[in-house]
Amino acid sequence: MPIQPNFLERFAFFTLNAAPTPMLDLAGALGYQALSTAVRLNLFNTLQERPSTLPELVQTLNCQERGLKHLLSALAGIGYVVAKNGRYHNTTMTEKWFTDGTMLDLNNAVTCWDAFLRDLWPHAPEVIQSGERPYNFYDYTANQPGLSHAHQQMMFGNANLNAPDVTSRVKLPAGPTRLLDVGGGHGAYTIHFCQEHPNLQATILDSAIALETAQQHVDAAGLDGRVQLQPADIWQIDWGQEYDLILLFNFIHHYDQETNVKLLHKAHAALKPGGQVAIFDQLESKQFGSAISGLLQLISLMYYLFADGRIFSRDEMRQMLGTANFSNIQFFTTPKWAGQSLVTAVK
Repeated sequence: MPIQPNFLERFAFFTLNAAPTPMLDLAGALGYQALSTAVRLNLFNTLQERPSTLPELVQTLNCQERGLKHLLSALAGIGYVVAKNGRYHNTTMTEKWFTDGTMLDLNNAVTCWDAFLRDLWPHAPEVIQSGERPYNFYDYTANQPGLSHAHQQMMFGNANLNAPDVTSRVKLPAGPTRLLDVGGGHGAYTIHFCQEHPNLQATILDSAIALETAQQHVDAAGLDGRVQLQPADIWQIDWGQEYDLILLFNFIHHYDQETNVKLLHKAHAALKPGGQVAIFDQLESKQFGSAISGLLQLISLMYYLFADGRIFSRDEMRQMLGTANFSNIQFFTTPKWAGQSLVTAVK
């Protein structure tokens, strides 16, 4: 976790500006590298199986004792492990977010971010200077062995954290209904909607490599008879017609306003009268505190650097939906969504 200054340290860093506050950002970078090292060594899963002494971990993880002791001390200092009676244990935070298996998939998130920080972020100065990227983010993730699956698994974990709240806020009519999930490669939201609505039939539209992950999750949920996976370029294919609900989740941040209006026109044409489009994405909002607002600006920078994307405001979202002839626009958010918002609108 981020280093937590005590009261006196906060006073020195933030109130008096007497200590070099940017050092906390540097400490965060060091903390991430320690965390990444632990994940690559499989340390947390090893401790989940059995709390262990340092000599036991040296043998199990095939490590040099001095180096492993330094790593464990660093991880204890930032709240990931704790030593009790000579044995190292995961903290409750580590158990919840790294080894529980039902929450976020932070192990795959670390795999992704190791790659992004190594291969993409070093190009940030030239991207900001020229506006050009020497990579295509989607080709990059697709062509790196294992990275596409890790990326989809990371997104699947994020979605599972939010999906119960999201699905409960999107109302569908009684009886048989149809859903189109555009760019829903990992399948999590479609699965949750199908579990919430037994008469729902769904189609997930995404690239073939993304849908490989969706297939695994759809099969595991026993929904292969209700969920169709359609590999295609979303801009080249006809989406069909008469859908009750179209999902554009974690999608609009990839494009500019003009392109998003075209996207929303395609959604409008594919819905039946009275059908809904639902958008779940980061949106700027005055409802958020300073931590979430700061995080959103960092995420917006990331979207720009990686894929020429951005985060939109609620007013921009209203304008785009209105231009695409949607009405009854509603916004929902909760602190649990950490800066993300749900937007629904009706054809």
